Amino acid sequence: MGRITEALKRAEQERSWRLEGERAGPGDPAPDGMSAADAGCPADAESDASQPAAWQPFITHAAPIPPAAIDPSVVVLHDPGCTASERFRSVRTRLLTSNASGSARLLAMTSSVSGEGKTVTAANLAFCLAELRHLRVALIDFDLRQRGLNPLLGGGERPGAVDVIRGERGLAEVCVPLVRPNLHYIPAGDPGPATPGDLLTSPRMESLLREITERFHYTIIDTPPIHTVADIGLIAPLCHSVLIVVRMNATPEPLVRRCVRMLQANGVAVAGTILTGECEETGGDSEDYYLAAGREA
Repeated sequence: MGRITEALKRAEQERSWRLEGERAGPGDPAPDGMSAADAGCPADAESDASQPAAWQPFITHAAPIPPAAIDPSVVVLHDPGCTASERFRSVRTRLLTSNASGSARLLAMTSSVSGEGKTVTAANLAFCLAELRHLRVALIDFDLRQRGLNPLLGGGERPGAVDVIRGERGLAEVCVPLVRPNLHYIPAGDPGPATPGDLLTSPRMESLLREITERFHYTIIDTPPIHTVADIGLIAPLCHSVLIVVRMNATPEPLVRRCVRMLQANGVAVAGTILTGECEETGGDSEDYYLAAGREA
């Protein structure tokens, strides 16, 4: 009962901060009565290497992607008052309350098979986290085969994460502002002749994720499906936890269980599943997004 009460209290604090954040700039202090830790920001950045430093504008060399270029399926941006957007906020609350220390988090987004909505879910969750203006959020495309975030976000052909891994670009050169000043998109880039396995096991891959952790509070990483290719086995161990997208009434339950066991056998923390699909209570007019079977990362 105590944990439920605490979760409700933190959810109420979050809602209050979101309302304050709509009236405040990204560099403004947290609302009265909320500590830096409650706001998800470190009180002393130097005391914890996993915490991003105190707020500084992240200077990039890329032009921001305008809202009109982003696909309408990113409902948190285009229709923030709809049922699906509110459900993403429920997912966000679950993630924030399970990270009581407010430390930086790398969250890999995957699914059992293709077509379950993981890329759309990743984009919406990133926009939802960025509604809290005290949080710096990154959205990364590490599905090096499909690169589905680019068409979704209207990013066009840009250099990206693989260019940093190859040592050809710096992080600031490939980070693209996404509408809000505290949200950045890091495209996959063009892998060229290199195989995803070679790129993902490069020492520069770990260096890239380490730098991202130092600069951003929450990082959402779009990765390939578990049952399709082996890339998630290379990416997930470098992250704090994995979120698995499951399409209701479509994804076979035994397959989901098998994928979860595969991840856990490799020592990967599964934060929970996000269910997608038609919501019966709204007559099938919206998607249902709910973080289920979650546990602390």
